[in-house]
Amino acid sequence: MPTNKSPFTFNLEYEYLEKMRFIAKEETRSLSNLLEHLCKKHITSYEKEHGEIILYEDE
Repeated sequence: MPTNKSPFTFNLEYEYLEKMRFIAKEETRSLSNLLEHLCKKHITSYEKEHGEIILYEDE
């Protein structure tokens, strides 16, 4: 199935990675889905405090 999600690679300490895998399994999620979920939560929290992040402005 096609997706509009962009692949992204980053470095993470092994311990954190294994703990994230554990949490994902406990929540019946894929690791990728868990990381996306956490990013969304952090963005929502950040925007509540600092205002909406505007990525593209009309030219």
